[in-house]
Amino acid sequence: MDCTAGNAKKYSLITLCLGVTCAAWSLTASAQGLSDDVKTLSGSASVFTGITHTRTDRGTHTDTNTEPSIGVSGRIGGSLERGANALALQYGGTLETSRDTADGGQTSNSSITGASRYDYFDPGSRFDFNLGHTVRSVRDDTGFVVNPSSYDTRNTLSAGAGVRFYPGALSTLRFFGQAGRSFGEGNLDNQDSYTVGSEFSRRLSTRSTGGLNVSRSWSDERDTDITIDSAQLVYNLQLENGNFSIGAGGSWAETDYADGSTGDYEAVTGFAERSWETTDWRTAVKYNRSMSDSATDLSLNMPPVFSFMPDSIRLRDLVVKDSVMITHQNLRLCNGCSLGMYAEGSVLESQVSGDTTHEYRGGVNLGYQLTNLQRLNFGYSWQGDADDDADVIVEQIHRISTGWTRQLDENTSFGVQLIQSYLRSDSTRDDQDQFELRFILSRGFSMSGQR
Repeated sequence: MDCTAGNAKKYSLITLCLGVTCAAWSLTASAQGLSDDVKTLSGSASVFTGITHTRTDRGTHTDTNTEPSIGVSGRIGGSLERGANALALQYGGTLETSRDTADGGQTSNSSITGASRYDYFDPGSRFDFNLGHTVRSVRDDTGFVVNPSSYDTRNTLSAGAGVRFYPGALSTLRFFGQAGRSFGEGNLDNQDSYTVGSEFSRRLSTRSTGGLNVSRSWSDERDTDITIDSAQLVYNLQLENGNFSIGAGGSWAETDYADGSTGDYEAVTGFAERSWETTDWRTAVKYNRSMSDSATDLSLNMPPVFSFMPDSIRLRDLVVKDSVMITHQNLRLCNGCSLGMYAEGSVLESQVSGDTTHEYRGGVNLGYQLTNLQRLNFGYSWQGDADDDADVIVEQIHRISTGWTRQLDENTSFGVQLIQSYLRSDSTRDDQDQFELRFILSRGFSMSGQR
């Protein structure tokens, strides 16, 4: 990583930590004034000290390394609404300085991930618009790593607007435009795309709607220009305990390569989703088949799933992707318990090379309120990549986090956290285990509005 990129990354992280720190002290005082706008909002700023032990399997021997460290971290997340305006966000970051006990060398590491989404939608107005930002860890050049700060970082910005017409009491026609751009190092920088299209929907009954969505996207990725036309029929049904939606259609792509060659591709696309929801829990199952590339995705107006964002992503060329995702959230699994679970599997077929790859991920987050002042949290996540053979995991990483927190006063807490990471690879890379023990002092805030 060059100095400019590293400094920019640290500056963003320091800005986040300072911003959360200020919010932690000031938002508590102004909570009453914000209560009408806040659905949920929480954040914290922390200082921590810890020790990290790493084992690397070299095949013939094992290298070990132990590093004491000190650092700061911050997080903020939630959603706010006022009138036609809605904002959802979730960010977290860490800045850590460690010292190698073997040679005395000192290193500084930083990582930040998250996303935000702003929407303006007024039923009484014809116009709507949106803004979005994401910062993601990318593993294209690194593969999976035990230390999240070793990933490359990719920032993306997106913006879009739409105008609605009503060609009848039961029908709505929306025309829209969307644009997106990426920022980062090397191939992560200067990817951009644009999408225009129309969405026609008609109410079929008090609980169901049907529609037709048509769009055209242009993207520029690594000196390759891609144009994708898509059309899809959709149906949505509101149920007493959830929602059901389904869509089917096709996509047609044209590519212009840097050497002057061209390519034409087409694919059947569609989706099906069923969700079940109560006041305490929500479960969803979704199948999706699409044709796109990483640059085109920037302008497809896909809001992030904040509760189940991946630890790291891979960029891709033009692919047909089949994915299945299952999620479950339960705020009251038992008295004082909360549970979140997810699992996703994807098959990606490159339209350029013809190669097939598989991506898997899953995780569990469990929280338990021991007493009024003490809480225990457990988290497990797994990501794995496979090539053509879906059963042979080429590379995978397991992360286990166990934490205990005690409230010192209304906004201050002390905690102990153990983070375990296990990297396993069938390629030429070495297997690695890492164990990090942290002692954390945090100052935070939490608000929940009455809707």
